[in-house]
Amino acid sequence: MKRFLIIIPLGIIYGIALNLCRNVYNLSNSQMMSIYICSAIAIFIITLTINFVYNFIYARKINKLIPLLEEEKYDDYIDKMTAIRNKVKSKYIRDTAQLNLTPALMGKKEYIAAVKILEELESDVRKVPLSDMVRRLNLCFCHFYLKNYDKAEALYINSKELFDRYKNIEIYHKNFVLLDLFMDICCRGKKDGLAERIKEARTKFTDKNLVGDFDYLDSLLEEKD
Repeated sequence: MKRFLIIIPLGIIYGIALNLCRNVYNLSNSQMMSIYICSAIAIFIITLTINFVYNFIYARKINKLIPLLEEEKYDDYIDKMTAIRNKVKSKYIRDTAQLNLTPALMGKKEYIAAVKILEELESDVRKVPLSDMVRRLNLCFCHFYLKNYDKAEALYINSKELFDRYKNIEIYHKNFVLLDLFMDICCRGKKDGLAERIKEARTKFTDKNLVGDFDYLDSLLEEKD
């Protein structure tokens, strides 16, 4: 609504300026049409450029916070990400910042709070495949930790086509290996060879923030023995 209210006076000013040019320079209808078309194209390009630069700047600010997450400085990360979310005007960046709060909440084991955010974002990120994939992936993990195995399995099945687009991309591959281990233990009832697979994954993926996940998988496997 704020944007709409801003656009109205800008449109009026634009119309007045065009009319003033016509009267001052005694321009013909064809000349006015040329000015209108050229100025409209220029305004469109300038608007797109400003929007791109604005989003790029804030996307970089979000990415610069990732080391805090890797160092498990979750409270600091949440404070700074929340500040970006509250300040930014772009809905896309605001949704991205909100989505990026959830890994820190999961790191603090605040899974219910993370689920609330992830479910609220469903309609907002649905049209952005990468964001929707991350939302669904994090939501699956939250359901597993909350022992909502039926919900986790249903979401996994519903998301399989989307997950398949990203599962072999290096930056996301480890998360899908982890997800498949959760699925095999919690939903598929598998036991054979899982201890070896967890051990192999530990060796291959040495990220500090994955240690707790592998420990938890080992504990789930022990419960089934």
